Amino acid sequence: MRSKLLIKLVIASLIISGFVSPAIAYDVSTFQWGDGTSGRLSRGEVLLYNGYSVKVIDFPAPVKSNSMGRPVEAVGTFVGLNISKNGQFLATVMLKQSDYYITSDGEIKITAKLLPTQDGKEWVYESYNPWADIEINQRGIPALEVLINTNYNEYLSLENTEITATVTIKNKGSADLLNANSEIKTSLPLKRGVLINHYERIKKGESVTESIVFAAPIITELKNYKIIANVTGHDVKDLLYTSESSKTIAIAPEPDQIPTIRKNVNSKIYLEEYAMVSISFKNNGNYELTNISVTDIIPDGFVLISNNSLHWKFTIPPQGEWDTRYLIRPTEANKNGVVLPAANAEFRTKKEYYTIQSNQPSIVVHGPKITLTKQVDISSIDKGDTVTVTVSAVNDGSTPTTVSVIDLLPIEGTLVSGLTSLEEFLEAGKTARFSYSLRIDTGPPVTLPAATAEYNRLDARSDMLTATSTKVELLKKIQVSQQAAKPGNANQGTEIFKVAPTPVPTPVLPFTPIIEDEEVPEPQITPEPMITKVPVQVSSEEIQEIVNILLGCNTPTTGESVIACRLLQQ
Repeated sequence: MRSKLLIKLVIASLIISGFVSPAIAYDVSTFQWGDGTSGRLSRGEVLLYNGYSVKVIDFPAPVKSNSMGRPVEAVGTFVGLNISKNGQFLATVMLKQSDYYITSDGEIKITAKLLPTQDGKEWVYESYNPWADIEINQRGIPALEVLINTNYNEYLSLENTEITATVTIKNKGSADLLNANSEIKTSLPLKRGVLINHYERIKKGESVTESIVFAAPIITELKNYKIIANVTGHDVKDLLYTSESSKTIAIAPEPDQIPTIRKNVNSKIYLEEYAMVSISFKNNGNYELTNISVTDIIPDGFVLISNNSLHWKFTIPPQGEWDTRYLIRPTEANKNGVVLPAANAEFRTKKEYYTIQSNQPSIVVHGPKITLTKQVDISSIDKGDTVTVTVSAVNDGSTPTTVSVIDLLPIEGTLVSGLTSLEEFLEAGKTARFSYSLRIDTGPPVTLPAATAEYNRLDARSDMLTATSTKVELLKKIQVSQQAAKPGNANQGTEIFKVAPTPVPTPVLPFTPIIEDEEVPEPQITPEPMITKVPVQVSSEEIQEIVNILLGCNTPTTGESVIACRLLQQ
């Protein structure tokens, strides 16, 4: 029995020591291996990967243990494996720890990564449970990717135009690419570089880049050109790999050399200063431009300081330039900046009629900017009502100023209390206000005049600017509803009571015979109808009109009537 075991171990050691199937015709030492799978297997268990199966069929036999529960002698560890592909048996191998087996097609590598130690308890009779960590790896292969880039997608057909194409070859696989060749195919004229390159090896994860420069052909109409890059290479088994990429570019004929127009202005000024606007026109062509027309307009918030019509006509020689300047002055501050309108130019080249616009520069105007608002606490009134008027001045500019605000009273009103003017040193972003009470002496509607303000353009040495609020309309009060006219309602009008008698029909007495010895009832007396007071709403203006008619104030009168009418009007 012992002799048979020794013979088995000798055979296993011969198989283990560098066992490789004689069917493999490749130098496996040059192989590179990619990802795969792994697992810990006991006897009878199987590991599967891509159609391959590895089954554990054998381990060293169990041995006796010492007092520590470990083998009395070191065990020559190995694992026996049956290898199949798609259900077809391939081989039986015995592997020691770290040994591997490569299948006859060279596509799979099977490695015994780890076994229990030689003195492990897994080998003794009473705890026999051997295992093996098996790993299966697939042969690494190259993976080609080719990219073509150009600096632009469109080019002009000019004598000095260059088209630079960059070809990048990437090996994104798990093994090196050997004996690689790249070839560029295109109908574009070659200016610099080579169209064919050879590489002995492009390592896995590596990339190589080549640049080629082409000239733009002279053409008379738009045309597309294709650049094609083809790359081939081999792996260690001399298998062929290819990849191809293409890039299409457009080349257009030389266009008209369009002129350019540009507009410039100061980036910032103060409200009391002038701004210089300049316009320049450049003829970029190699021919004369005649009857060029340039127009410009003044932006809102500025005035022109000259008699310039802002319309110019001129002729420019090839590659020539024209320019002009004019002054504008701001009428209000603008801390956020004003964008000037674009200047327009109209002209004709050899081929077409063009209209082009300049850029739109911006300018910031520093200075004060007073905004006035006028408000009332009520919008509808009756004669004799008192209105509270509030006037506010806001400095929306970027610099402080002294502001003087005056508000005029209407001829229909009388000042009750408060001030109607204000003088204040107002910083940027600040607000000043005043209020007053005004009694309305006549019936509505009444228009309150606009408030006005004066302030310096910048400081006490500069001229004055004005600001005006809107007018305020005070309208007649709307007639209150019956519900609003209940006692205690502030909007209740004057009550006039009218008698509303209930109509009483003439009684019709039916004939009633008199029977002797029968008591005749006394006739019933119908009570007088009740008088109900119905309130009717009458406005103060209607009462005023009734009294005027009674006194004759609406017709020429003398004496006491005139005096009474005047007293009534007061």
